[in-house]
Amino acid sequence: MKVHHIMSRSVVTVTPQTTFSDLWKAIFQKHVNALPVVDKNNRLLGIITREDLLSALYPDYRSVIDQFTGVEEQFEELENALREKTAIRAKDVMNAHVIFTRHDTPVMRALSRMIARRLNQLPVLSPEDRVIGVITKGDVFYALFKKHALWQKTQRGAAQRKTSKKK
Repeated sequence: MKVHHIMSRSVVTVTPQTTFSDLWKAIFQKHVNALPVVDKNNRLLGIITREDLLSALYPDYRSVIDQFTGVEEQFEELENALREKTAIRAKDVMNAHVIFTRHDTPVMRALSRMIARRLNQLPVLSPEDRVIGVITKGDVFYALFKKHALWQKTQRGAAQRKTSKKK
C-alpha cells in the first residue's frame, strides 16, 4: 500500500506571511497539529507545529516555571505575550528542515520515518515538490486496522465455505 492510498488530501497550508494569530486560529479551528508553509506554487518551504507556537511564547522552559506563581497572572501574561507576537509571521517560527514523504512511498516506510523522527504526521509531496496531502500515524493505524479486519472477515468466510462444502 502506498501513501497516496490513505493520505488526507485536504491540507491546511499557510504562507510565509501568515500572521501569528492566524497560525493559532488555523491550528485550533481546523484541529490540526501542524501547518505546512508553502509558496505561491504550493511548494513546501517549512512547517509549523503547535509546539513551535508555544515555544515562540515561552522560548525558555525556566520562564514557564517562573510563570507558575498564580493561574490568573499566568493567563494574563499569556494574553499579553500573544498581543506582542502580532508582528511575527510564519516565516519567523517555521522549521525550514521538514521531514516529508512522497505520494508513492510505501505506507510502512512513511510510518517508520514518523516513528524514528518522533513525528505524528508528514506532508506528502508530488514529484514536483508540491504539497498534495498529509499522512498521520492515525491514518496508518486506521488503514492497518481496516485491512486486518477485512482480512479476518475474508478468512472467516473462506473457512465457512470450506466447512459447508464438506457437509
